[in-house]
Amino acid sequence: MASTARPYQGESAENRIKARRRQLLETAYALMGMDGWRQVTIDNLCREAKLNKRYFYESFPDLDALAGALVDDLATQLIEIGMRTVAEATAAGLPTDALARKVLGAVIGFLIDEPQRARVLFTEVASSPRAVAHRQAAVHAFAQTLSAYGHLHHDAQGATDAIAPLAASLLIGGTIDAVLNWLDGKIPMPREQFIDDLAALWVVTGDGAAARAKARR
Repeated sequence: MASTARPYQGESAENRIKARRRQLLETAYALMGMDGWRQVTIDNLCREAKLNKRYFYESFPDLDALAGALVDDLATQLIEIGMRTVAEATAAGLPTDALARKVLGAVIGFLIDEPQRARVLFTEVASSPRAVAHRQAAVHAFAQTLSAYGHLHHDAQGATDAIAPLAASLLIGGTIDAVLNWLDGKIPMPREQFIDDLAALWVVTGDGAAARAKARR
């Protein structure tokens, strides 16, 4: 059945729904930065977003669904930044060390330029079961993306050695932990050194994993 929703002031109903959904996500993100997820309610979220509660339920069944959507949104942005930077670095013909430095600089920069992104994506919504599930899926997607790129970079397409996903999980999980520790002041080094050293560790680990897989073949 065709929708009976009509345009309002030249904007389609679909676009208005998308705009309200985006407004709710941005407001939830802002509230998390001020009070933490446990303090967010549908009432105060809608009040801050200046939207009627019925508009919340038009996009989300509950707060858990909104938290999961927020995690997905940040994860999507992070993957897009990483893939775009990889494409740019590859097109520029950068050697492996410089490529790793450029990509990690962009990805980690996204997280630490606005630390709340890292906290919301990896820690803040731990009390939301759905958000935790979405976070686990996001981390898995990061690792899969890295593993696929590693096969391509090391000219190992079609290889099935389990060390590739193992190395990807190690690098993604370790980098997340390192970023959170750096933000908390537990890794006392300047930003540039932090990114440079992480990039060097990524290259060593990736090259080592590829060499081990080739030796087994």
